[in-house]
Amino acid sequence: MKKKFLITISVLLVLVLVGLAGCSLLGSSTDDIANSATESSGTTNNVTTYTNVSKDDLEEALTKYREIAETLSERVTNLEEVVRQSVTASKANIGAYAVTYVDSVMSLQCVDERYVVDASTNAKLSCQGTGFVITEDGYVITNNHVVVYEKSEVIDFSREVRDFFTGLTYYRTKYVSGEYPTITGVFDSTSTYYSNGKSYSLQLIYRDPAYDLALCKLVEDAPVGTTWKSVPFYSGDYARGDELLVLGNARGDGLSATSGIISATGRMFADSPQLSFIQTDAAINGGNSGGPAINIYGGLIGVVNSKFVNTNIENMGFAIELRKVKEFIAAAQSEAKVTVSYKTIKAA
Repeated sequence: MKKKFLITISVLLVLVLVGLAGCSLLGSSTDDIANSATESSGTTNNVTTYTNVSKDDLEEALTKYREIAETLSERVTNLEEVVRQSVTASKANIGAYAVTYVDSVMSLQCVDERYVVDASTNAKLSCQGTGFVITEDGYVITNNHVVVYEKSEVIDFSREVRDFFTGLTYYRTKYVSGEYPTITGVFDSTSTYYSNGKSYSLQLIYRDPAYDLALCKLVEDAPVGTTWKSVPFYSGDYARGDELLVLGNARGDGLSATSGIISATGRMFADSPQLSFIQTDAAINGGNSGGPAINIYGGLIGVVNSKFVNTNIENMGFAIELRKVKEFIAAAQSEAKVTVSYKTIKAA
C-alpha cells in the first residue's frame, strides 16, 4: 500500500513538472522564439529585420524624390528646346550666308572685243560666270573655262561671200581659242560695293586647265573700307549629308542662292584626272561656274564647276574640292610669285 502511494506521488510530480514547462513555452512570444533561434544558430538566414520609420521621415524622403523628378523633367524639356532651336538655327543659317557674302561674290563678264559672234547684233565673243573674293587684298577665284574660250565659233570678216542670186553679202565663220582680255565683275544690288552697277576690272594672274581654276586680282581698292570682304576657307572635315549652299550668277541674271546637301565626296572623272569633286543636289545653272560652295559654318568647301545634263539625270552638280583649290593656290604662289593670304574658319 505504501509502495503504491509513492508511485502515485511520483507520477503526480512528473505531471506537475511537465505542466509547468508547457506554461513556460506558451508564455513565450513568437519574436522571443525567433530571437532565441537566431542567437543559438548565429545566423540571420530567413529572418528580416525592419527599422521603424516615422511618418515625417517618409514624407521628407518622398518630397526629395519628387523634387529630383521635377528637376530632371525640367532639364529634359530644356534640352529638347535647345535641340529644337539648334536645328531651327542651322536650317536658317545656311541661307543667311547668301546675305553674309553679298560683298564677296561677283557676277563675272569676260569679253573679247576682237571677235563678233552675231553679225546682225554685233554681239562680241563673251562668257558669263561667277567669281568670289578670297583675300582682303582682292584676289578672286573662278573657273578656268570662265576666263578662256576654246574653239569658239566667230564671224570671219576676212572671208566675205556674195550671193549671186540675191545680191546679199554674208561672212564665213572660224574657230578661235584664247584668254579673254577683258574681265569685269559686278556685285549684287544689295552689296555695299554695288555703286549703281559699277563694274570692277580684274586682272588674270594665273590659271591651270588641269584644275579648271583661275586666279584673278581686283585692280582697284575696295570702295568701302580699306579691304575687300572675303569668303573664309573651312578648315574642318565635311561628309555626305552635310548641308551646302551655292552662290553665283545663275543664267547670267545676277547673284542667286541655292541649297542642298553633299551627295558624295571624292568623285573623280576620266577627263579631269587631277581633280576630285563634291557632288551636290543643290541646283546649279549656267553662270554658276566659279561660284563658292559653302557649308553650315560659313566656310568654303569647294568651287562650283559643272553638272550632268541628261533626261535620266536629276540634280547632279559638282564642285572642285577645297583641298584641290589649295593645291592650285600653292602652285599660283610658286609660279606667279604672288602671295595669297586667305582666312580660315572652323566649326562653331
